[in-house]
Amino acid sequence: MLDAQLDLFTAGGRDVAALRERWTTAAVDRPVIWSYGGGVQSAAIAVLVLRGELPRPERIVMADTSREASATWAYLEDVVQPALAGGGLRVEVAPHELATKDLVSTDGRPLMPVYTRQAEDRQRSGKVGQMRNFCSGEWKRDVVRRYVRQLGYGPEGRSELGPVVNWLGISRDEAGRMGGDRRKWIVTRWPLVFDRPTTRAECLELVAEAGWPRPPKSSCWCCPYRSDAQWRELREAWPEDWARAISLEAELRRRDSGVYLHRSGVPLGEADLGEGCHQAEDLPCTSGQCWT
Repeated sequence: MLDAQLDLFTAGGRDVAALRERWTTAAVDRPVIWSYGGGVQSAAIAVLVLRGELPRPERIVMADTSREASATWAYLEDVVQPALAGGGLRVEVAPHELATKDLVSTDGRPLMPVYTRQAEDRQRSGKVGQMRNFCSGEWKRDVVRRYVRQLGYGPEGRSELGPVVNWLGISRDEAGRMGGDRRKWIVTRWPLVFDRPTTRAECLELVAEAGWPRPPKSSCWCCPYRSDAQWRELREAWPEDWARAISLEAELRRRDSGVYLHRSGVPLGEADLGEGCHQAEDLPCTSGQCWT
């Protein structure tokens, strides 16, 4: 099964031998820290843990990006936390204060993959570019790692509790998004790829079998990867989040008038969010930290 999963990467030019060695030699006796993502795959992992089909993690940690969609928090508090509590588990929240950068990097670039019309050739051609994604690492991966260090885990001989395995909720059909932490003391593992291979569609089936409502597709309310349908839902169902996104974009554009949250390259409040426009599948986030 492992070889079959690793074959998914070969076309991407990854060092499969190195990946196999790293993922199979993660000490089985290491405690598991599950990075809860708040979406479909994370809900499915919760179901599988409660059913005994995945081992119980030592801790469950969710990074507070300070911009997580209200729908994600509502599902966590109303559905997941009560269910986990019945099994003696709970999701701990790593505070956003553990992030060392917020909206912009040290050189002034936005951390989010905002769309841009800055370059002169784009001004003439009307083409819209997109900046790189740094927010997932800064707001999620690094925050969880620092929180785990505060709990006492870390390098062998330099921490009270030692190294860990870190679960991330990428499903089998999205295995191309896998990308782990390079630190030796925290080995990333994807239980829905290796331990209990499960697709996103099967995750939804697991959640339905548990009698839970359909989870939201987790993301920040300001995420530029949102589809038009998701922007419309935010505007109509969560108007406070929509207002926050409008306000944040305005703040970013005061710094740089050539950046936008919507891929049409116009301010979000002016963007055409009509039916049948950009769908979520067209907007991939490859960070491996979000949409889980």
